Amino acid sequence: MKRPSQIPVLVVGGGPVGLALANELGYRSVAYHLIDEGDGSVVFPAGEGIFARTMEHLRRWGLSEDLRNASDFPPDQKRVIIFATRFEGQILARFDGLSNAEEPRLNPYSPEGGMFCPKKAFDPALRRGAERRDLGRIAYCHRLLDFAQRDDHVLAQVEDLTNGDVFTIEASYLVGCDGARSLVRRRLGISYVGSFAEGHNFAIYFRAPKLRGELERRFGTMPTQLHMLNVEHRPYLVAVDGQELWRMSMYILADENPDAGATLNKILGPEIATEVLRAQPWKGNRVVAERYYRDRVFLAGDAVHLRWPKGGFGANTGIGDVVDLGWKLDAMLTGWGGPNLLDSYEAERRPIAVRNVNEASNNRHLDAQISPDTLLDETNERGRAARQRVCEQYFALRLREFRTAGVQLGYRYRHSPICVPDGSLEPPDDHMIYYPSTWPGSRAPHAWLEGGKSTLDLFGRGFVLLRFGKHLIADIERAAEHRSVPLQIVDIPHRQIRDLYERDLVLVRPDGHVAWRGNELPEDCTALINRIAGW
Repeated sequence: MKRPSQIPVLVVGGGPVGLALANELGYRSVAYHLIDEGDGSVVFPAGEGIFARTMEHLRRWGLSEDLRNASDFPPDQKRVIIFATRFEGQILARFDGLSNAEEPRLNPYSPEGGMFCPKKAFDPALRRGAERRDLGRIAYCHRLLDFAQRDDHVLAQVEDLTNGDVFTIEASYLVGCDGARSLVRRRLGISYVGSFAEGHNFAIYFRAPKLRGELERRFGTMPTQLHMLNVEHRPYLVAVDGQELWRMSMYILADENPDAGATLNKILGPEIATEVLRAQPWKGNRVVAERYYRDRVFLAGDAVHLRWPKGGFGANTGIGDVVDLGWKLDAMLTGWGGPNLLDSYEAERRPIAVRNVNEASNNRHLDAQISPDTLLDETNERGRAARQRVCEQYFALRLREFRTAGVQLGYRYRHSPICVPDGSLEPPDDHMIYYPSTWPGSRAPHAWLEGGKSTLDLFGRGFVLLRFGKHLIADIERAAEHRSVPLQIVDIPHRQIRDLYERDLVLVRPDGHVAWRGNELPEDCTALINRIAGW
């Protein structure tokens, strides 16, 4: 592979967030170079829950259908969460969800819906998508050693771990997607803020070919997750591929070091043969970085937020980071982005990270409020009454972790310097319930158009002004042309969609969020264009 000496964007880190940025940049025809210390293999599975919003981004990149076909998780397997006393015990509660095949058809708020996909399928799909565009290079076994910022570029020292060679890359911008131990963040002198190690945990990745059949025999279905309340350490199982690969996590004390094989044998019983593939401790954190960038160097994903894996907010939040950043880097590189545009990245994304990190921690605290009780295993009337009480607790306290439409689709950039408020009352902000809205800063709502096209398919390249009616829009077209801001006018004749979009004119950003809305253009369209482009 030819080494670049100059490149618009250097991406450090080749996990899902770095690969998502590669796709976002490639979609925008921005050349990049991505480096990662590893060899590209997925050694430990995590984060199987792919949000509807993330799938919408993949749809824009042309990857959503590829991912659905690439995932080896059974497409018709419904996502079922079961809470039980133990592996061979009594069912306490059950949450039923849709299958991967049903999500795109039955989710009323998204053309895609969410997806359950193992990381070993998700990451390679992102990599294939990035490589297909051939606008950047992905270099595994390459490590960032250091970097220095100049007025108009960044100089990065990179080591090729296969032969020890060290070389320099000059980039207009550098983005650190290099995880919790981010070298980029540490070199910038940026700290995390929040609570570290709120809890200690242990996870085991293992193969058990007979486990699915045993679960179906005991519970009448294969649960996507099985939580066991009356077992020491309160372990829970997660189906990784829906067939023979599984992950078990459990709460431990800081000084505990469980034996993975013995633990599985104790919880599942000796009749379930298991092969431990990997085991590792992990900590539940609630932290967000104090800053998201300095000058020409930016951070995204776990490099700026760490959380409990309670709700699936990790990679999904990080992918949201790079989608927000990607179009702004493109605007700066092509010349129409103003000097204040990149400042909006931190202003928009940091509050979302705080929201999601706190919600994940809250889910962990709510889980701790449900206490084990040997009475729950009894088959008499007292046991049945106790199980009913606990079932009500699960629905009151735990359902929110698995019903997150508001978190997925309802986040909005309420204090963004590049979104124009209209003085209207902000819609409800509920983590479970999504309220479609064009309130400035919100994700523009999905509605079906002719030919199986979504309103979301209209957005992505530049700004889009949706026009419901015959309003004159020459002033905003001239203002956009003066600043070289890409602007497309789309007329929507459907009254039902007008009601959903709430105003006659709705200006949508390249990332699909509403920048401005009104029933007529403002008197000063130049000021409007200047603001949304960061001037």
